Amino acid sequence: MWLLTLLLLLPQVELRADSQIIQLAELLNRIGYIYNLQAISIVHSLDSITQFELNELHGALRSNQSQHFYDLPQMTANEEPGGYFSALLDEDSLYVIFGRDTKDTVVQLQAQRARGRRYCKTLFLLKQVKSATLLRQFFQQLWLMQFRSALVLISGNSHRKHRVYRMDPYPELRVHRLKNVSHIENLFPIPNAKNFKGYKLLLPVQVDAPATFWYDHQLDGTGGKFIRVLMAHLNVTMELFPLIVNGSNYLNMPALIELIVSNRVELSPHLFTTLQPTTLVDYTYAYKVVPRCFMLPLDNQIPRSLYAFLPFEWPVWISLLSIMLFIHFVVIRRLQPDSQLWSLVGIPGSHSIPTARWPLWKFLHNYTTCLALIFGIFIISQLYSTKLTSFLTVILTRKPTNSLSEMFQLPYRILVLPSDVSPIVSSLGHAKEFQKHFKYASSSRFYTKRMEMDENTIYPISTIRWEFIDQQQRYLKYKKFHLSHLCYGTFPYQYQVRIDSHFKDPIHRIQLYIQQAGIALHWLKTTYRRAHQMGYVRDFAGGQHYKERPLNLNLLAPTFYLYLLGVSVSFIGFLFEIHTNDVAWFRR
Repeated sequence: MWLLTLLLLLPQVELRADSQIIQLAELLNRIGYIYNLQAISIVHSLDSITQFELNELHGALRSNQSQHFYDLPQMTANEEPGGYFSALLDEDSLYVIFGRDTKDTVVQLQAQRARGRRYCKTLFLLKQVKSATLLRQFFQQLWLMQFRSALVLISGNSHRKHRVYRMDPYPELRVHRLKNVSHIENLFPIPNAKNFKGYKLLLPVQVDAPATFWYDHQLDGTGGKFIRVLMAHLNVTMELFPLIVNGSNYLNMPALIELIVSNRVELSPHLFTTLQPTTLVDYTYAYKVVPRCFMLPLDNQIPRSLYAFLPFEWPVWISLLSIMLFIHFVVIRRLQPDSQLWSLVGIPGSHSIPTARWPLWKFLHNYTTCLALIFGIFIISQLYSTKLTSFLTVILTRKPTNSLSEMFQLPYRILVLPSDVSPIVSSLGHAKEFQKHFKYASSSRFYTKRMEMDENTIYPISTIRWEFIDQQQRYLKYKKFHLSHLCYGTFPYQYQVRIDSHFKDPIHRIQLYIQQAGIALHWLKTTYRRAHQMGYVRDFAGGQHYKERPLNLNLLAPTFYLYLLGVSVSFIGFLFEIHTNDVAWFRR
């Protein structure tokens, strides 16, 4: 019986068959006591253990109150599908798996159920392993599944002793046979190593500025820089290679996911906004949680030829109305048309009346009225000229589009990837309207057009990526795009890793330090310069900008219109004065 394997861990060598279960229970209780475990799970396959032995084991674990697992949760499972252990058991649990051999399906079953708990202490009890090659392949399989704290016990027979094995994956996978297992506190491998001893890590690299790109044959970008720092801290040797998909080195997330699922790589060095997570891989702790919004073409400039009419705002109109009411009620109704006031103001056709004919109080009253009228006209002219001068020194634009109805009225299509459609529609609705405006593109075409800020197209983009792309138009007088307030949720910015990867905890730990120290913000600011040097981004400025928008006489149009307005008003006043003088002459 394979249970005799466990006798290696106890001082007695020959025991009766009915005492072997008791010895196994004592071993498990000792392990639970030393490691302070809070639960135990026993999984078995057909013919790996009898139901009688299984019942006897559970009874022995609860035989008396001195047993460690006496009042702690115990769970038994077979080869039938079930839920995840992480929803039922604490992470400080012991997992015991009874299997026939290295090909037993119970191993895959344990991997599925123990997702999120594969780093816990796990004991594989196998009846037989035919060769050392099969044993090494079994440990390689355990490592791919990330059973990082696993022991393998193989039962012996009359010709071979019982064996206990464990693995050391750093820097390369090695299988060790334990000959002295008297110290149970050092029995299981440590699941979270701090020094990987030069562990070789194969990393596929695709261009996805600002997160990842090549710089001087090194991995760079906000995400790439973090991976370099992390691997240097863990003492990991990176082996980089460009991942080309359909002739393009631009980011292709499905291809990266496929590499991880097929166990060709165990980590993707690309920080990416996870829109639709898949259960085939794991994701690291969020580097940042960012909203995703629409990037709209900014074609809302007001023609400079209309600047001469823009100063007529509410203050100017109110002042002008006040002056007109003043003239109507004070001047016209209370004063004669031929009064001295009209002569002082310079109204055509008025006749000056000698001052001596007016009493002093009436003269002062008229003079004050004249000053008020002139001051009001001065205020209007100053308001107008001040507004016009300020308008001429800036570029005036209309209010940007910030509603779905306004965006649907724009003559632009929305360039999207297939993965963008579901988050947009599920968050904002209007499925039919969006389907009319969606324009699908491949990954390389989408990222190229968005990075180059190709006009006449709307793009979905995360805010952290917009902060990077927007720097290309910092020298432009006329901005090409703006980030609207039309957003559709927040999404995690994270790495993609193998399920229960041994890199998840170190990445989380280093990320917290990077964020708290403000290093991530510094990397984002300095990344643009290196990406610009490598040609991944460019500054939209210089001669190219002026070729698109040549200098012309439109800049002088407002001044010319204002001049024509003044000449026209003066000419009308001149004609009115001549007409009034002629009428007065004939009356004489």
